Amino acid sequence: MSPIMNNVALPLSFFICLSFFSLLNASPDVTKICEKVKHKDLCISSFKESYLGKYVPDNADVKALASVIIKITVNSASDVSRNLKTTVLEGPVPLTPEVRAKYGICDSEVVSAMKELDKVRTAMEFGNHKKEKLNMVAALTNTENCEKELKQVEAQLPDKKQFDEVIVLKELLENIDDIIKIVG
Repeated sequence: MSPIMNNVALPLSFFICLSFFSLLNASPDVTKICEKVKHKDLCISSFKESYLGKYVPDNADVKALASVIIKITVNSASDVSRNLKTTVLEGPVPLTPEVRAKYGICDSEVVSAMKELDKVRTAMEFGNHKKEKLNMVAALTNTENCEKELKQVEAQLPDKKQFDEVIVLKELLENIDDIIKIVG
């Protein structure tokens, strides 16, 4: 390479590396917010791992970040519901009627939690803090009900993965609840 190319290539390569590095890391504002929630590492990692997190500007306000974290959680809840249906309820492993019923109840609770999260996001957009908090409590209750149902038959579960997913979903919801308290 000629000296001119070296002088251009090195800074250009450095700039490109920095650009990609910034895409891989949570923005400082996300880190600040996540530091204030119960499940800090989950907050940061879920934001980093989601394609939604890549489209949030570094200067986004807390409400915008909260909205994205809610969307990420709704996506997670959708995955949990799909896994409950396809892997367990419609899966190849035969289940006792009691376990099948518990999984069915759990799936219904997860779907209800997703609906409540949509209401939380809408209430947040309109500044209706009272409705926001009520819907958040309902979403948390739905997820806790799902967890309780599965806990009753934990020894009979064909795969603990779904139970673990429900726990992670509950932790994501607890993080949103904390963020709502930050937003005020």
